[in-house]
Amino acid sequence: MPSYLFEVTTATDTERYPFTVDHDRPLGPQVTQVLEELRQRGVVLRGGHSEVLGVYWMGRELDVSKRPVELDISPARPIELRMREASVAAVAADDGLPRGVLASAMLGYAGGVVAWLVAALVSLPSHFTTDYNRLDQITMVLLGATAGACVLAGVALRGRGVVLLAIVSGIVLGGLGSLIGASASLLIPGSSSVRGFVVARVAGWALSAGIAAVLLACYSRYLDPRRLAESLLVGLLGGAACGVIFALPGPSDLWQGLAFVAFGVTTGVAVAGPALWRAAAIVELAPIRGLVPEILTLREWPVYDGSTVEFGAAKIGCQDQRVALYPAPEGTLFQGRRFSEPVFLEANGELVVRGTRYRVRMVRAAP
Repeated sequence: MPSYLFEVTTATDTERYPFTVDHDRPLGPQVTQVLEELRQRGVVLRGGHSEVLGVYWMGRELDVSKRPVELDISPARPIELRMREASVAAVAADDGLPRGVLASAMLGYAGGVVAWLVAALVSLPSHFTTDYNRLDQITMVLLGATAGACVLAGVALRGRGVVLLAIVSGIVLGGLGSLIGASASLLIPGSSSVRGFVVARVAGWALSAGIAAVLLACYSRYLDPRRLAESLLVGLLGGAACGVIFALPGPSDLWQGLAFVAFGVTTGVAVAGPALWRAAAIVELAPIRGLVPEILTLREWPVYDGSTVEFGAAKIGCQDQRVALYPAPEGTLFQGRRFSEPVFLEANGELVVRGTRYRVRMVRAAP
């Protein structure tokens, strides 16, 4: 690994120290390690309480969330570490889709696959299969229960909750919501005709997905009518598309399988999507070096306006869409700077609490 000179400005002078830098790792954690080693040597950067750390190369401020190879830097010039005034301008929101939404969609997909396998392998008594309305109700309950169990299990796993309780809640809430939706569609008049039957079936899928999504979204400590409304809307639209796929003529087994997995994906997005993109910030547990968070290893906690989330002895809270760090008694590192008093955070920084690293990602801009 190449050796860089790190130029630091202290209270008395500007000094340079050599440190090796891994070009294949994000620069931020490496800068944090450099600062910790400098602190052990008694080297402290000059700066005021309201200032934050800036990392520069040839006068250009670097995005420490990227790798050195992406930043196009070289050991020919030193990396400068100096304090600068914290920006008081609005923080740009992160428009990327939160990882938790993708993870939830994949778990919902898995729930759809499970439902499809159960439907294909389990034979029901004849008095259930001769009544299409009853068969649709059973199908919807199966889909809602399996997708709900997988999606809520993922929510609990990502937030370090009780997974078994989440699975049971997912089965009950998802199955109940789908049953209510499928039963409500039976009240649509004109279902005796072919066109009316197709309309009723599509409506049944839409209502099942929408109501199931709302009930599953209620499995949260922070309920917001806007998030529930978005869950309902996503569920209705996705469920209607699933119903259309299910009703297509031709290879029924193919359309049934596609409709089942699409229902699961819809449920995952409808439950996790509004809960994450409506948050002011998302805090993710930083993965082990060299690894990327996957579906079952991702750990994240949304921070909503007016709420506070604890991370060991430190807390992150939000008030009026401004995200603040409440550090541990011994201090907490954020972007390489140790804070001992509450401070508003900038976007997409790295938080270190007693050796555990987190990534703070702003979802919406502060006003």
